[in-house]
Amino acid sequence: MIRTTGPHKAALKINHFWSFFTELDQAWARIPSYVELLHHFGAEGLRRVRLPMRWLHEEKGVEPDHQAKRVDSEKRRIQECLRSMPPASLAEKALRAYWHQLEARIEAGKTSHTSARLTLRAAATLLLKTHPEGLQLPNQANVENYLVVAPGQAASLTGFINFLNHRYSTELAPKVDSKRVRMMRKEKLARMIMEMADSDAKDEAWMARWVLLGMEYFHNKKVTKKSAVTYELSQAGDGVVAFHAGSRYWLPIK
Repeated sequence: MIRTTGPHKAALKINHFWSFFTELDQAWARIPSYVELLHHFGAEGLRRVRLPMRWLHEEKGVEPDHQAKRVDSEKRRIQECLRSMPPASLAEKALRAYWHQLEARIEAGKTSHTSARLTLRAAATLLLKTHPEGLQLPNQANVENYLVVAPGQAASLTGFINFLNHRYSTELAPKVDSKRVRMMRKEKLARMIMEMADSDAKDEAWMARWVLLGMEYFHNKKVTKKSAVTYELSQAGDGVVAFHAGSRYWLPIK
């Protein structure tokens, strides 16, 4: 610590790290492996003792296992997701039963902790949107309403939908109502454009964002942030003409 932080900081921090070394002695009475440390303290716990971990690595040969660290982080997120359900509710029981199914797939090597965490999060969000107190399971209208707002979650929800159909004899389908999705997106774009129109600072950054939103709203053409700045603009009455790839598009400003 003195070599790394200097004597003053070392004197201030030594008591902070004392409990870490005491726990090592009580748990192992030896230098444990990284995986043992990870299982005992968790990734978050090891982040709080970066300096002792650096010493264990440099002086005692404790090699970090980044894959094990990622898995531990995913496990922690999974537990946070499970705890997000109202305790002892129907929704919590359903989500935990689904997690047991996912856990079996992980142990069989059929899926990863990351994939399981993503699908579990989608399931938890659907359950909470269906009934915040967890007293009801989703019906088809709940599924479709959720997917209108988050159409990209359809694939993540498929496994949970199949689970509900099998376990609770429902007849759900992760259908995305494309027409409603487009309508919701159009309404969102309109709100964003109206907010921008009221802005006084119409600088280059504002114009690039205006092109990005305007091209999608007025011309049904999605533009990336990177390509939005490549459009050549020319004043035209109450708007601008945007030139790109040999085509011209008129965008109102007022």
